[in-house]
Amino acid sequence: MSIKNAFVPPKGIQAGLSRTFNTEINPDFLERVEPIDKWKNIVFTVCFMHSIVLERRKFGPLGFTVPYEFNYGDMLASLTFIEKHMNSCFANQQKESWKAIRYITCDVQYGGRITDNMDREMFSTYGDLWLDDPIFKPGYNFNPNSEFAYKIPETTEHAKFLEHVSTLPSNDSPAIFGLNNLADLTYRLSESAALINTLVDVQPKDSGSGGGLSREDQVKKDIEEKILKELPANFDPIDTYAAIERFKIPKGLSATKNVPLSIFLK
Repeated sequence: MSIKNAFVPPKGIQAGLSRTFNTEINPDFLERVEPIDKWKNIVFTVCFMHSIVLERRKFGPLGFTVPYEFNYGDMLASLTFIEKHMNSCFANQQKESWKAIRYITCDVQYGGRITDNMDREMFSTYGDLWLDDPIFKPGYNFNPNSEFAYKIPETTEHAKFLEHVSTLPSNDSPAIFGLNNLADLTYRLSESAALINTLVDVQPKDSGSGGGLSREDQVKKDIEEKILKELPANFDPIDTYAAIERFKIPKGLSATKNVPLSIFLK
C-alpha cells in the first residue's frame, strides 16, 4: 500500500498569483533588490507571466501545440538571475539589460522546455511585451484589450500585493492570453466532455453475457478463462539449470570461458 501526492496547479490567474504570493514570494523577497520600486514591478510581472503560461495550457492546441510542464522552479530561477543582475547593475550604477533578462527568462529557463518553434516565438512575444521599461510606469496594464484591467499594484508591501490579487476576477477572459473569445468556448466544451467521460467511466457496467457482473469482476473472469490458460506450465529449476549447462559452445569461444548467453540465463 502506498500514498501518492500530486500537485495540481490552481485554476485561474487570480488563484495562481494568490498561491505564488502566499508561498514562493514573501515580504523579504520583495526587499532583496534596490531600487525596490523597480524590483517589485519585475517580480509581479514574472509571476503574472508564469500564471499566464500555466493557464494557457488549458486551451489545448490553441494555447500550446505541446502541453509543456512549466513549474515554479522556472519562475524562481528566472527571478534569481534577475535579482543578481539588478544588484550588479545597482552596484555599478548601470541600467538593467532587458535583452539579457528576456533571454534568460524566455529562451533559457522557460524556453528550455519548449520544443516547437511557434510556441517559442509566442512565448518570446510575452517577454517582448512585458519585460521592458513600460512596466515601470504607474498604472501599467498588461493587456488593454482585456475586459478587466490587469495592473501592477503601486505598492511595495506584501500585504497590499495579496489584497490586489484578491480583486482579480476568478474567470479570466481569453483576451488576456492573446486569444479569441471562442477559445474559452472550446475550453469549456472540452472540460465538460472530460467531466462527463470520467463520470461514465467510474460507473459500474453490466456485461451482456456476464450475468450482471461488474466491470472489475468481468475483467477477473476474462483473466481466469483466457490469459491463465495460455500460460506455460511451471518449469523445474533443476532441469532448467542442467539444460543451460549442456549448451553447445559457439565457435570462437573456448570451453574454459563462460558463454554470455549462459551467464544471462543463469
